[in-house]
Amino acid sequence: MKRNPHSFLLATVVLALILALLTAAARWLVLPLATEAVVPTATLVAPKTTVPPVSQNATPSPASSPSPAPLPTPTPSPTPTPTPTMARPKPPVLPTLIPVPEPPLSPTEALSLPLPIPTPIPLLSLPEGTMNILLLGMDTEGTNGGRTDVMIVVSVNPRIPSVSMLSIPRDYYAWIPEHGFAKINTAYGRGGDYPGGRAALVKATIEYNFGIPIHYYALVDFNGFIKIVDALGGVDVPVECELHDTFPNPENPEEGIDIDLYPGIQHLDGLHALWYVRSRWSTSDYDRSRRQQQVLRALYRQALSGGWLGRIPEVWEALRQTVETDLGLKEMLYLAWIGTRLDWANIKSRFLTPPYVTPWTDPTNGAFVLLPVPDAIEPLVAEALQPPATARLGQSPFRAEVWDGTGRPGTGEVAAERLRWEGFVVTGITRVDPVTRTQVIDFTTTSKGSPLWLLKQLYHLQSGDIIRQPQAERAVDFRVILGANYDSCVRPGAIQYVPPPPTPTPTPTPSPTPSP
Repeated sequence: MKRNPHSFLLATVVLALILALLTAAARWLVLPLATEAVVPTATLVAPKTTVPPVSQNATPSPASSPSPAPLPTPTPSPTPTPTPTMARPKPPVLPTLIPVPEPPLSPTEALSLPLPIPTPIPLLSLPEGTMNILLLGMDTEGTNGGRTDVMIVVSVNPRIPSVSMLSIPRDYYAWIPEHGFAKINTAYGRGGDYPGGRAALVKATIEYNFGIPIHYYALVDFNGFIKIVDALGGVDVPVECELHDTFPNPENPEEGIDIDLYPGIQHLDGLHALWYVRSRWSTSDYDRSRRQQQVLRALYRQALSGGWLGRIPEVWEALRQTVETDLGLKEMLYLAWIGTRLDWANIKSRFLTPPYVTPWTDPTNGAFVLLPVPDAIEPLVAEALQPPATARLGQSPFRAEVWDGTGRPGTGEVAAERLRWEGFVVTGITRVDPVTRTQVIDFTTTSKGSPLWLLKQLYHLQSGDIIRQPQAERAVDFRVILGANYDSCVRPGAIQYVPPPPTPTPTPTPSPTPSP
């Protein structure tokens, strides 16, 4: 069969692109493979970077009937039907899981540890064929050289297909094999002498502390991220929360550059995209995780549009120079093929936040760290990495339409993007006359499996804000009417998909016996 060299390049660029993004975004990959694509047997690994070691340290309808002026909204591309001549890639043979070393410290040494040595978390049970990829974003500036401040586990189920993402905070207090307790973002820098290298130590650390087997990884530093986004011509990001910060001017470090972003669709170049995902001045590290996944999704959508294909040489050069990964061309093509069948409703985002972790101070160095809450991490990780429920049960995702009565430009688009984030199919966005309160019309005929609990949390709804109008024959399941009180800013942890762990019952203190 004749090979199409362009198909190899496109598939590699697409996968590596979303794979390198922000922190290496190897996940869904889109752009259909050419009908004559063939999976080669050779494996290609992107050049590795040299990383310096890290020091250890009422009626819901609007007042007037709207004259819908449907706004352009992205819709999932129909699933392409492969031609009989197409050679479908078979799942690659995943590497043998990394054995988790026994704690290296003796019982005598353990007595001086700030906490008891944790027991390794049992391996997570995932559907057969699941591929887990660890995306890393690395800071090489100043004293933080070599620390992976961005850590996202991407779990790909090829059968549905679906993608689940879990962000791990950089301050998570982890047991690092052969090193003891430390912030998890230092594992990469400590792995110079570890068997298999730095990435192998990070994989072993993730497996030990979360029970997640990591099959591949991809890493990009922040300067590389800027180059990749600029090579794509920038990225359109649905900003949910107002953001203000000041960053050093790269051309004149003594000067500052203000960044002021408001809710709506914002076009960002590479530098501003980096600032957007890194800002912590007015937000938290958890919110930064939300913005990181937001940009990854935006880049994925941009790759789907194909509008950047004329910039392939520039994009490829940026990727080639900055991405470090053990994903070969065969695996990239396989992921790209999965991406051609991926539906937005089957992309899932989760975050490790309170009440599943709790702040603590490391007594050995006074550092701020996050401790896992007992019995909380395992169920959270299990839910996070399982395929979306609608995909797993063979159900169709819920359909929603957005009526924007806020009067604020771009608000409807941001709300629609968040609904897609939660697994809804958005059928359209319509501007309507101003409405005071946000309301939801429920057209479904049964409460079984209803996502109303999610919509209540998402829009802070009161009982009077939900209107039941059951219809057996319906075009949509829910109509979301955005009112003046709509707040698009939803922080990680505001919606809890897993019941939080119970609060320990305090031990009562006996009252002193009164003197006779």
